[in-house]
Amino acid sequence: MLTKLLKKSFIVVIGTSVLSGKVLGQDYQLEFKPVNPDEVLAVKWEDLMSQADLAAILNAPPVSHDGYGWDDKFSTDSPVESAFQRALQSFDVNPEYLGKRIVLPGFIVPTAYNEEREVTEFFLVPFFGACIHVPPPPPNQIIHVTYEQGLQLDNMYDAYYILGELSSQVVRHELADSAYSLKAEHVEMYN
Repeated sequence: MLTKLLKKSFIVVIGTSVLSGKVLGQDYQLEFKPVNPDEVLAVKWEDLMSQADLAAILNAPPVSHDGYGWDDKFSTDSPVESAFQRALQSFDVNPEYLGKRIVLPGFIVPTAYNEEREVTEFFLVPFFGACIHVPPPPPNQIIHVTYEQGLQLDNMYDAYYILGELSSQVVRHELADSAYSLKAEHVEMYN
């Protein structure tokens, strides 16, 4: 079940993203015009994974649901199962996007607030409920975002576009670990 959920979540995210690796264009549905838009890359979540991790996630082995510890049932002798297990915990980043200004839609998991109770730090994740209701995505599918301006988050179900420069700074938190970090230039609700 979890494998199906993870697989479906990644497929939904993969299927809904647009303009991967392309310079931000007029087809992108943003409400604002960023400074130097020709430098902004529209990125999909799967672009952040290594090719090996993406292949392992999309070719997940069947999971047995008898008893507890579904991930304990994987065989270390099976290359498919070992690759899948590694991909679920991977910190492998895609160097192609490091140091680049990117825009990416995702869901916000707050980790810090300012005095006005606005979100100033959060994890950006590819699907709703990540890090809260289900096991977190792999670290290379989580971006730790700082946003000094602060965001009034009224609804956890809403998705947002995040714009900023991507780095490979690892952040460890009680909710999850992220392989990427980003200082947000702009945060906007996803339409």
